[in-house]
Amino acid sequence: MLDARILQAQGYTQVQIAEMLKVTDRTVRNYLRYPPRGRKRPVRASKVDPHKGLIDEVLEENPRYNSELLFERLVRLGYTGKKSILKDYVAGVRRRLLTQAVMRFETEPGLQAQVDWKEFGRQVVDGKESKLYAFVMVLGYSRKAFVQFTTGMDTATLLACHLLAFAYFDGVPCEILYDNMKTAFHCDAEGAWRATKRLSAVAAHYGFTPRRCQVRRPETKGKVERTIGYLDGNFWPRMDGLPLCLAELNAQVTGWLRDIDEKPLAQFSQSRSDRFLREKAALRPLPIDSCDVREQVPVAVNRESMIRYQTNSYSAPPEHIGQVLMLNVDPLSHGAELCGPQGAVRTFVLAAAGARQRIVFPEDREAMHQRWKQDRQRTARRRAPRRRHSTRVIEVEVRSPAEYDPIAEAMGREVCA
Repeated sequence: MLDARILQAQGYTQVQIAEMLKVTDRTVRNYLRYPPRGRKRPVRASKVDPHKGLIDEVLEENPRYNSELLFERLVRLGYTGKKSILKDYVAGVRRRLLTQAVMRFETEPGLQAQVDWKEFGRQVVDGKESKLYAFVMVLGYSRKAFVQFTTGMDTATLLACHLLAFAYFDGVPCEILYDNMKTAFHCDAEGAWRATKRLSAVAAHYGFTPRRCQVRRPETKGKVERTIGYLDGNFWPRMDGLPLCLAELNAQVTGWLRDIDEKPLAQFSQSRSDRFLREKAALRPLPIDSCDVREQVPVAVNRESMIRYQTNSYSAPPEHIGQVLMLNVDPLSHGAELCGPQGAVRTFVLAAAGARQRIVFPEDREAMHQRWKQDRQRTARRRAPRRRHSTRVIEVEVRSPAEYDPIAEAMGREVCA
């Protein structure tokens, strides 16, 4: 068909071109109707393609990540391409990330709070080595913060810290922003991220909306990120060399927060306390009743009338032997409430996890002893040999057969007659 275009340029008609090329004039007309197009080049797969997801993730967290280190990392994961191909792709992704515009916006009073965790690694807390965390909630308008140090960051601890923060602020924001917390959000069957059932229940009770920020976009929750950085760089060094007690640590961080609330903010002419006066009026009021966020653990009462939790054993009333009761555990105070079918059985304080202690409450000791005696007596009666019933003896008079001869003779005469 290239010849057709050459002949058309020389002034021949479509019919003449068709006769010269020995094709139909319709074929010539259809071809000459559209402008010439370049040949499509086949798209060849690149050796970088299987690793683009990891490369994008690393660069989104740090756009200036060293390409040499990234190349060595990918080689260990099976990358067989050349370094130049990788650097070309990295340069394109880095250029796109560094030229993205970030817009800073100010939150309205009472509209939003931001939540995140700060990990402090393994520390000796209350004389025992354990992981130490800090729950941080920051109000978006005033930047007023709440911090609670904990030794866990499970769902029950997360929700319990929410309740403490609401009490500290004496109000509830309209929405709370979270990062990619598995204890706050989960991916459903359709691939959509939704708040967990327990977080949704707390949100419905207190009247706030849980929201998930964009993944690997720290600027969307920059207020809590800056507070965590200040906590790590200004408060935590003050604890260096001091014995750590969880209760004392939370008391000290509360005092530290009051001090920084009075300092003026760099971008405003007001302090956090000044701005909080306006924000507090916009917060939702606390509900009359609190929400139960304790961890619920089913426990079985064994034959010794004991339940087991975190390697420790606790006594239960013996009438519950063989039953499954519910243990409600407060993750912050380590208080526990044992509940049965009829309601609460007792409340007590849990021993340290892993202590392998056996705790028998005084009110159970006598009841367990009485139950043991009753069961032992019942077992003894069941194992005792049964008495045989004596048969009644009937005495029979023994006579000589000769005494019956007169009777037989008399009966014989009657028959003959």
